[in-house]
Amino acid sequence: MVRIRLRPDLAIVLVCVALYVGSAAQVRSQGGRTALATAVAAISAPPLALANAVGMAWEDFRAGQRNLRATLGELTRQRRENGELRRANQLLDAEVAALRQGSRLLAAYPSLAEHAVLARVVARDLPRTHTLRLDRGSADGIVIDSPVLGERGLVGRVDQVLAHSSRVQLLTHPAAAAAAAIAGVQSEGLLLGGDPPRVSGLPPYTQVPLDAPVVSTGSEGIYPPGLLFGTTMEARNDGLFTVVPVRLAAPATDVTVVLVLAPASRSAP
Repeated sequence: MVRIRLRPDLAIVLVCVALYVGSAAQVRSQGGRTALATAVAAISAPPLALANAVGMAWEDFRAGQRNLRATLGELTRQRRENGELRRANQLLDAEVAALRQGSRLLAAYPSLAEHAVLARVVARDLPRTHTLRLDRGSADGIVIDSPVLGERGLVGRVDQVLAHSSRVQLLTHPAAAAAAAIAGVQSEGLLLGGDPPRVSGLPPYTQVPLDAPVVSTGSEGIYPPGLLFGTTMEARNDGLFTVVPVRLAAPATDVTVVLVLAPASRSAP
């Protein structure tokens, strides 16, 4: 076992230093604190101040995190509310536009509006089935073969009815057909479905003016007479008949509100 031995002179020095420190520690200042306490306070003050500063910075950081989360949550909520308001405004704009178009429709056809049903287009299937879906049905008085009238002219006829919806067969449908007359042409023809529809059944080499109105005659018992289908395009001879393509006055892509009329056979007095 190793023993540590101090030289006598060093031992005396250490004892003196210890006695000096001990006596100095007992010396009190005017405030009643000992020198040792003052020394300890002086030595420990910087670390304590640093620790306090770090603690306060950490609390500020945590509070900043909480505030940031709250701010981000509020921002997300406001963005969601803004999106909902934007969608609501779009719906209101669509409703206003539909009401305006409906008002124009009723004003344009006052003699037909009394027995007509105003309906909105809720779906379109133009390329595949050439149909529209309306938000009115048999509960609103709509029946099969009811003519459908847009703001600028005829759109087609109802070919399917449910309680609260109905389907419109457009004039572009391959099976569509209606009796038609062309302004300036004596003979009545048959408007056949297609894209574009065409008037057939006219005598060969019939002179047909361009952009002449094509209107319904009511001979087929569906469409009331005198309603506009569209205007003529360049005529051509096809075998024994003159065929006239028709530019529709009310393309299905532009229609949002329609008047559904009673069929001509039912509305006749």
